[in-house]
Amino acid sequence: MGQVIGVFAPIFVIALLGYGCGRLRLLGPAGPTVLSRFVFFVAMPPLIFITLAKRQPAEVAHWDYLAAYFAAIVIGGVAFFALARFVFRETGAKLALGIFTVVNGNAGYLGIPICLYAFGSPLPAILATVIHMIFVYPVLLTWTEIDLARAAGAPAASRAAKIGQVFLVVAKNPLMMATFLGVAAVASGLVLPGWVERACNLLGRGAIPVAVFALGLTLAEKDVDAGGVDVREIAAASVIKLVLIPLLAFVLGRFVFGLSGESLAALVFVAALPSPKNAFILAQRYGVYVRRAAVTVFVTTLTSAVTLPLILYAFGGVTSPGP
Repeated sequence: MGQVIGVFAPIFVIALLGYGCGRLRLLGPAGPTVLSRFVFFVAMPPLIFITLAKRQPAEVAHWDYLAAYFAAIVIGGVAFFALARFVFRETGAKLALGIFTVVNGNAGYLGIPICLYAFGSPLPAILATVIHMIFVYPVLLTWTEIDLARAAGAPAASRAAKIGQVFLVVAKNPLMMATFLGVAAVASGLVLPGWVERACNLLGRGAIPVAVFALGLTLAEKDVDAGGVDVREIAAASVIKLVLIPLLAFVLGRFVFGLSGESLAALVFVAALPSPKNAFILAQRYGVYVRRAAVTVFVTTLTSAVTLPLILYAFGGVTSPGP
């Protein structure tokens, strides 16, 4: 248990420091936005690129891991779809964004830092991010865009154009671009110049503490308004995100894809990550599902402070300590 505490204690301390600075407004109103943009556009892409570029092809193309994770979030998404559609009567864009909130995990701001110290590498969380970018984002955002365009009375041609727009936005995402470049470097056997590797490592190391600190800042931005939110829906979303999807990942990974040891532990851990803040950001952008997304992100993030250490402890603690 001491190893588990050693992994999580620095993460929680930095997040709490960010939360305290946020509540005291020490960085001003633009602080959370500036730091989040630094992580997203400047520091995280080099970290993803160098992590992939320095790996062996078999480590990046870990098909059993990728398939187990993908299957777990698909089944979890279907479970939430059934509940949201037939119990909570969600439809259209609200339903799409609800599924988005449930199946995505906070791999960037929480998963990568913890995986680095728990498993010695951020690769497990990066591979999950690849699944989200390639499959989850395009499908669910296209669904949202088309539904809102239809509700606004847009012609069919305009609605069809939304598909291309969504895929273009996803392709231009800096994390996606870093992933493609990293995979290309692995596939081509490219040997990076020393100065490139050092620059990426310097920026990447900055991404870890800043991401966690920014997570604390964003949690302190404002109190979560839960007025008018169906508590049952939040509970269902949280249980699916933090319990069902990790359980599915374990069963599929262990008994279908034959994973074991560190690979299985990393799979279950990444599957148990809480809902990401970008679910709330997208809900705000589209003007639907805003409160439900905000409360789900808040509840799953706080609850994961208990569930994530328990999962790591259940698998025997730290399997490959990082720096």
